[in-house]
Amino acid sequence: MQFSKTIARFLLTLVCLSVPGLAATRHYYIAAEYVTWNYAPSGRDLIDGRPLPAMWADHLKYPKIRYIEYTDNTFATKKPQPEWLGILGPIIRAEVGDTVIVDFLNRTREPHGIHPHGLRYDKANEGAVYLPFGAGASVPPAGKFTYHWLADVGSGPGPGDSSSVVWWYHAHVDPSMETNDGLLGPIIVTAAGKARPDGSPKDVDREFIALFMIFDEDRGQASGLYHTINGYIFGNLPGLVMKQGEKVRWYLLGMGNEQDLHTAHWHGKTVTHAHRHTDVVELLPASMTSADMVADNPGTWMLHCHVADHMEAGMMVAYTILAPAARSCPVKFKSGDFWQNLGSPPTLYGEPSIEITNTGAQSIRKVTLLSGYFVNTPQYLRRTPYRWTSTQTIAPQASATLKLNDQSERNHLRAFYSDDIAGLMLYPERIEFSDGKVWTSKDFGECFGAIWRDKNTHQLLTLPPLQPEDQEAEEEEE
Repeated sequence: MQFSKTIARFLLTLVCLSVPGLAATRHYYIAAEYVTWNYAPSGRDLIDGRPLPAMWADHLKYPKIRYIEYTDNTFATKKPQPEWLGILGPIIRAEVGDTVIVDFLNRTREPHGIHPHGLRYDKANEGAVYLPFGAGASVPPAGKFTYHWLADVGSGPGPGDSSSVVWWYHAHVDPSMETNDGLLGPIIVTAAGKARPDGSPKDVDREFIALFMIFDEDRGQASGLYHTINGYIFGNLPGLVMKQGEKVRWYLLGMGNEQDLHTAHWHGKTVTHAHRHTDVVELLPASMTSADMVADNPGTWMLHCHVADHMEAGMMVAYTILAPAARSCPVKFKSGDFWQNLGSPPTLYGEPSIEITNTGAQSIRKVTLLSGYFVNTPQYLRRTPYRWTSTQTIAPQASATLKLNDQSERNHLRAFYSDDIAGLMLYPERIEFSDGKVWTSKDFGECFGAIWRDKNTHQLLTLPPLQPEDQEAEEEEE
């Protein structure tokens, strides 16, 4: 009986591989590299808007090893990744029937490899050390190995599953140490005929992956245990933003040891998981599961582990469901000049400037802007008390450069500037048009633009919540 099932699976795999246009070869270039990891780049508890607990506040950066994806086998150009992946390696995708090829380069001083869950492989491509082991089990420092894996029928969704499933890949020379070091990432396999060209499922608008794991940086001492989601604590994970009405698939992963018993809980929404509606999903180490959400409740909500000790230790993030804009924006922010590198630290320009575009059909005769600034990270937003005012005429669809020519305004900017500033946020407070009509902002940050010191920073779809002291200042002003 078992032999018959094996033959049937083998024949079905051959059918999948032989159908034109169904099977593909997906090639990835992944290196293991040393990095410095910061568990809370803002240096702050961004969920409750307060300083981090003293136990962790002064020990946030540690050496880690990560899987880094490159564009080709030169391993010279890194491939951009979603910022919400955090410490996780790149997503490896396949549709049932596909072949996955991974060129792996070990840029560390110890042997490592890649072991996939779920995919089909032979001994040479297993990527795990135990007797007997194959050629790809332990790749030496500076060594390379090319893995060949198959997404067969057993790799894809089973009966009653959604259109895609998630699996692990991780290092398996010394797996407990290597996963704690950061060598782990996700594989997503989509059912045959249900994938887009990039391998993602056709019936899903947006996907997120959330790893619940306690990283141990001090041999089990409480001060060295970091209760993370994707490697971040206390709300420092960025980028979990979706639009109202989207179908969102959450892939949930667990890893670690006997302390890693997690209960992922969403505020604001329920999900469909294992043929039930729920807002809590249970995870054990090496767990792999998915849950579907219809993003129909706009707002910023919390996702966290509901284990009490883990909540206290900061295993929580925020996710945002964006409602459609109530009205169009009269201006757009194109670019800005705020910093120049004159050695270390960087300094402000003599005349900071911002370029804006009039998106409307009437000329603008006066515009007043308000602003804020991001500290260390796009997740930590504070206000500034000054306004930019320009009385130059801006024709419809034309652009203009606004400068802080007033010395007091420039001094205000310098007073709020420090080496920790990641970028500035500006938004229109009041716009007067040539026909006498006036546009005023209804909400803090409406029609905002962000100007980043690091030009590679992901552009924001929405602003993070203001910190409490800034919310109080806003209320007093009103």
